[in-house]
Amino acid sequence: MPTPSANTQAVLLLTSPLLQEGGRAASKEPVLSAAEYAQLAAALQQEQCQPADLINGTRDTLLTTLSASFAVDRLNRLLSRGFQLSQAVEHWANRSISVIGRADPAYPRRFKQRLKRSAPPLLYVCGNLELLNAPDLAVVGSRSTPEALLRQAEGVGALAAAAGVVIASGAARGVDETAMVGSLAAGGCAIGVVADSLETMSARPIWRQALLDGRLLLLSSDAPSARFQVWRAMGRNKLIYALADAALVVSSAKGEGGTWAGATEQLQNLRFCPVHVLSDPRGGPGLAALADLGARPWPAPASAEALQALLRSTEQVPASAVIAPEQVQQRCLLEGVSPETAQASSEPSNARSNPLINEPVPGSPPKPAGEQQTQAPAAALAAFVDELVLGCLHEPLSIDALAELLDVSRTEVRRWCQRLVEQDRAHKLSKPVRYVRLQPPG
Repeated sequence: MPTPSANTQAVLLLTSPLLQEGGRAASKEPVLSAAEYAQLAAALQQEQCQPADLINGTRDTLLTTLSASFAVDRLNRLLSRGFQLSQAVEHWANRSISVIGRADPAYPRRFKQRLKRSAPPLLYVCGNLELLNAPDLAVVGSRSTPEALLRQAEGVGALAAAAGVVIASGAARGVDETAMVGSLAAGGCAIGVVADSLETMSARPIWRQALLDGRLLLLSSDAPSARFQVWRAMGRNKLIYALADAALVVSSAKGEGGTWAGATEQLQNLRFCPVHVLSDPRGGPGLAALADLGARPWPAPASAEALQALLRSTEQVPASAVIAPEQVQQRCLLEGVSPETAQASSEPSNARSNPLINEPVPGSPPKPAGEQQTQAPAAALAAFVDELVLGCLHEPLSIDALAELLDVSRTEVRRWCQRLVEQDRAHKLSKPVRYVRLQPPG
């Protein structure tokens, strides 16, 4: 398994109990809570630093800078657990479990885009990370579900396998497990966001072959030894929906339970993807209540093509999820295509089954024969990047804020901003360092 990056190692030292049970490290010092780490991350960003700076030569200087807001002794004790960290990483690697952090390339882009600062700082994973880039259908439901509805969930899993769609669920007994097994048994793929011990879950015989075949990914935002807690089950709901292009609720109680809580949060607050419900009273009173809150009837697609169309359909996506022109420009930069191609092929941000490709738009008129590029490709790309960055600098922004907004490295953003300063198109502010667009004279 890959060695955690320097940033991920630092976050592990600060937030993970490592091999200890509960929330305390070997030093008896409580690890940072999610809220405490978010506060620290914001402070590091303000200083234009990253977590890795806390475990290299700048650590003492940086901690002195942070001392007004944080207990430096506590941070030092947590950051000094290097030997325990190496033991934990080896222990997890022996169980085929690795760790990725928000700064790592493998971290799900959808988590950063949809959950933003509430995206888990760490993900513990076992299985094929490439599945995070595939189209997903979330299938969820109660543990106690009639057998007839479980068979429907299994059938949805099999249909997803035929359509090349990954089933995302919670890997819990009942609907979640049945839908995942239905996909795996049909040769498809699944992602399980677990609320129980990842070490225990990944060792279950039911998942073993799919993990070996690279058709399953199990992930958790909690340490691999963390045992099931209700609050963990509630917290993982948003991760399931954040991965999905669409969701299906097979069964649900009304007003209580994890399935109800996750679906209502999605419908009323998060709105990451459209939520569908089975129109079957055997699924419990929660299904009708969710429909009253805006969930859509499951159209029961009968073919792989119909399911793919369902996940692509813009009619199923809230207006807030449709890509705006400025977002198209950002996708151009990230995907390496021209703005015209991106605008012509732009889709809702959750339609991963159709990535941007540099092809002509069907039915578009041909370019005039005499039309020529007026700029070399490198110059044209630089000009496009400059305009993209300037479009973000209507107010002063730090390097880290720009890097997060554009989803690119801090090094690239710093280089772009410096070029704009040299061109007298942007101004560099200090204490803290930020950049702002210069308005042209007149």
